[in-house]
Amino acid sequence: MKSVSDCTIYIDEAGDLGINRGTRWFVLSAAIVKKNAEPTIRANMDQIKTKLNVKEIHLRKILDYNRRAYIVRELGNESFTYMNVLVDTTKFDVSKIPDSNVAYNYVCKYLLQRVSWYLRDNNMTGDIVLSARGTSRDGELIEYIQEKLLPYPGNSIDATVFGKITAKTAASWDLLQLADVCATTMFLTYEINGFGFCTPCFSMALQNHLYQKNGRVDSYGIKFFTSDMKPDVNELRNLRVCAKKERTPGATTT
Repeated sequence: MKSVSDCTIYIDEAGDLGINRGTRWFVLSAAIVKKNAEPTIRANMDQIKTKLNVKEIHLRKILDYNRRAYIVRELGNESFTYMNVLVDTTKFDVSKIPDSNVAYNYVCKYLLQRVSWYLRDNNMTGDIVLSARGTSRDGELIEYIQEKLLPYPGNSIDATVFGKITAKTAASWDLLQLADVCATTMFLTYEINGFGFCTPCFSMALQNHLYQKNGRVDSYGIKFFTSDMKPDVNELRNLRVCAKKERTPGATTT
């Protein structure tokens, strides 16, 4: 492990992981930012917030289509890589995963697997910053990662690439807002809104930043919790409001 990490891994979520309640989709995302890229991204985010007259970029609270499009267009010009784990909560096997905390731990495992593979393959190390909930769950999650998830060799996680693990609020640690944008754009790709459609065009603006391995995004930049949760693109085609030529990231083509 290097004495100083090369990057920071910002982790945030979108949707509700409550089983059989809340949103259908839950997304946990990690945005990996090299330390030398942070000042440029931070300056761009400050300009975005000034232009939109907001103190914080929380994409689900920004309802206007054009304002959302402006945010993802601007951040799409920055240098970062991200990956996602997606969960269709209607397809949980409650006999195996009885509550949301256990489910979250599994999702976190899948996400950190992919983060560690990316860092290992690029000879990088990184500190993890989790989006804080402001509850005891923050400390419990850090303890779970440090003491149970990373040390266990059967988890396919290269623990040597990780440095410090902390939990911060997006207001106090502004680049967590980048992870929020990543998670929310992917959430909007699959979650059908109150008007009966979904909007993959926002995630399409960030698709060049998705983690790929040997040209594959599937199972790397986009990992579905179980294979049966992966939707068929034909099921989504008539639910999109974006251009027909755009392919929903991660969906199965038949």
